[in-house]
Order: sequence, then structure tokens, then C-alpha cells
Amino acid sequence: RKINESGDGLTLVDVSVGHALDKDVLAGVSASFKMGSITAIVGYTGSGKTTLLHAMAGLIEVSSGSISGSPDGTALVFQEPFIVGSSVLDNITMGHEYRDDEVTRAIEIAEAQFLFELPSGLLTIVGERGVGLSGGQRQRLALARAVITSPKVLLLDDTTSALDPLTESKVMGNLRRELGETTVIAVSSRPSIIALSDEVIFVANGGLVDQRPHQELLLCSAPYRQLMQAYEQDREEA
Repeated sequence: RKINESGDGLTLVDVSVGHALDKDVLAGVSASFKMGSITAIVGYTGSGKTTLLHAMAGLIEVSSGSISGSPDGTALVFQEPFIVGSSVLDNITMGHEYRDDEVTRAIEIAEAQFLFELPSGLLTIVGERGVGLSGGQRQRLALARAVITSPKVLLLDDTTSALDPLTESKVMGNLRRELGETTVIAVSSRPSIIALSDEVIFVANGGLVDQRPHQELLLCSAPYRQLMQAYEQDREEA
């Protein structure tokens, strides 16, 4: 796996990833993510955005190029997170020792205060797939699990897709305010996430089309404007 520890943030240099049976293929992607920044990765279905995120997490073999950063300091939260058949607290700590205030802070950053109101609070037992929790609740529980590790890089794979816009906005604000040195990279089709990001990476057909702030992309890229219009339409029809 061609991932090297180097400096702050994350840097991709001419990264390519090939899949024998998957239409998502990355070719020659170079990008940089500053420490403490929030970056959204956007693109149509099959453009390679999730493949790019998984390559940064070290889940996919990089066939060429390099990724600089520390994989040991990276946390990835999936759209459909795995929930262990145990207590809520166990799902957050995953067998590690944390102080009560650290657990509370992670829950608050993830806007998961509802966990305290469950029948047995954080000792409430949930099923292996989060039985008894809604999709948005499972996502926030998984986000608290990632946040408590104080990751250097936090990767979000459409992690807020089941949240309402207000809660989603609060979560992103919390991440920016409370995790000041954490580099946050989010694959998302949610206009609110994209607008709140410092920069946007626009990918298409397995390649990076552009990387710059959202408003700049709206001004200079017709394909990006079309994508944003499609996202807005999907949002209205949901």
C-alpha cells in the first residue's frame, strides 16, 4: 500500500486505482488537503469519488502514485455503519478506555445526545445492525465512535445522508469548531455539506476535474453547476 507518513494534512500524487470488475477507476489523481480543512468530494454515480475516499483510508490498493499522510491516524465513517450487538457505550469506545468527559464530548460533536435518553442510557443494548435506531441515529453513533479517537484525518462516506439539514449543519459546525486540527474529507451529494466546505473536489470518469472553493466552481464550471442542480433536484424530490 503506497501510503507514506509525511507532514500535515493529506497529499495525493498521481494516484491511480484499478478494479477488475468495478466501473469506478481512478487515473492520475493529484490533490492536497490542508490540516484542519473541510473538503467535499462530489461527482455523479460511478465517477470514482468513493473509490478515492477508500484509497485514502487504505482500504483499496493504490496501483500507482502515492498518498502522504498517516493511515494510523485516519478514521472512516460509512453511510451504512456497522453497529456491534452490545451497549451504546461499547459501540463508541470499541474496547478502549476513555474518560466520561471524552465520551460526552464525542457524543455532543456528533449531535448524538439522544443516546443519553435511551431506556438505559449509554448502557442500552442495540442489535448488530443497530436495531431500534434510525438511520440517522446509527450514523451519528458511528460518527461519535470516530470522533472519540481524535483522528488526524476524518473520512466521511455520505455519513450524514440520513440527517435533516439542521442537524447536518450542526454536525459540520461542531467538526469545524471542536476538531480544529483534523482534516475532514467528505463524499457527499448534500448541498449544505458542499457549501460549508472550504474546498470541493469535483471528480468525473475516474479523474479529478477541479479542486477549488464551491463558489468559484459555480462561477467557472458549467458541468459543476449542472451537478449542483441535479443534487438540488434530488433533494427536493426526496
